[in-house]
Amino acid sequence: MAARGSGGLLLGMGLLLAMPALAATPTDRGECAASADKPDVGGAACSRIIDDANVSVAERVKAFKNRGRGSFNSKDYDRAIADYGEVIKLSPKDAWAFAHRCEAYESKEDHDAAIADCTEAIKIDPKYGWAYNNRGVAYYGLHEYDAALADHAEAIRVNSRDAWAYARRGMAWMEKGEFDQAIADITQAVTIDPKYAFGFGQRGQALFRKRLITKKGGWEPAIADYSEAIKLDPNLLWLYSSRGVAYSNNRQYDLAVLDCSEVIKREPKNSSGYNCRGVAYEGLKDYGRAIADYHQSISINPRNGVAYWNRGNAYMALRKIDDAIWDYDQAIAINAKDFNSFNSRGKAYVAKGDSNRAVKDFTQAIQLGPSYVEAYNNRGLSYEVLGRRAEAIADFRKAQSIDSADRVSKQQLRVLGF
Repeated sequence: MAARGSGGLLLGMGLLLAMPALAATPTDRGECAASADKPDVGGAACSRIIDDANVSVAERVKAFKNRGRGSFNSKDYDRAIADYGEVIKLSPKDAWAFAHRCEAYESKEDHDAAIADCTEAIKIDPKYGWAYNNRGVAYYGLHEYDAALADHAEAIRVNSRDAWAYARRGMAWMEKGEFDQAIADITQAVTIDPKYAFGFGQRGQALFRKRLITKKGGWEPAIADYSEAIKLDPNLLWLYSSRGVAYSNNRQYDLAVLDCSEVIKREPKNSSGYNCRGVAYEGLKDYGRAIADYHQSISINPRNGVAYWNRGNAYMALRKIDDAIWDYDQAIAINAKDFNSFNSRGKAYVAKGDSNRAVKDFTQAIQLGPSYVEAYNNRGLSYEVLGRRAEAIADFRKAQSIDSADRVSKQQLRVLGF
């Protein structure tokens, strides 16, 4: 009896396994179409369409696209990449699928794969501005800023009202130290879209970097832009970190600690929040807490070059010169175009009495940031130590040509008889 019962059960299971998948319904099609906004509901509906052997290739392609978009918006980038890959198998000339898979790869920081896919999308559709922008973002991730500039410029040629393209091109200009061009581009972005929180935030970054590097202007314009961006989108946590650092540079350390701590409160594994608070503690000369926060930032994101740079600066304040140089080395290894770290490492070598190595670092900082007043001054001072008077004079004059109000270059020229 038991044997017959078992056999009957197995037979029943076999019949169940042999049953065809349920056909997709009109409701499934509607839910799948909305899957980008409702991935939990839409994803299942898209799967039923994909599994229905009777649907057309075109309908299956659409379902893979919708499910992929829903997965992307849920930050399940691997699933999105897989679904876009299925679209490409079914429709090899689908520029949309290549461009969106490019975006998903870039979200995983797989810059090379992203560039390959966006390049394919552009081959298929040479006027696909969104693909140019995504490829530009990938080039930016590789620190290939000239390539990024070219791609965003092409997106702007395709659509002169593309606010995202202007903002991203401004970001590339910023990394090249061309701050006025950066500000002009990002201003264009927020003019096109006055509610563009990301744009206001990035203009704040450009104004901040201009003040930091060229010493021109104040910190208040950057703080104002960050604040406007936060009003427009209070959920963009990087804005609080950025404003926190600006507050620190404006010596408003208590406000800085509040902003940075807000980031950590909302997202305890946020590397930028700890880096931001470290800067505030450093401003308060609480170097132990600053270094502890930088440690935490780096442990969360070992590729956070800015945190290495900041920790190096804290070590310099404590006269731990070799520790500082090690941190600057890490920052430069992460981003070989980090002119701040070259300048800071140069100062560390000055502290060790190695003016020749210092000159090499200051020169690299100037090549990467041609308007970097402090680097010209630092190199000029090192040239003086080395007895290279004419080169020192040239550097101080260059600093004055960039910022006539700069006190260091003005004083040094006076000492040198000018």
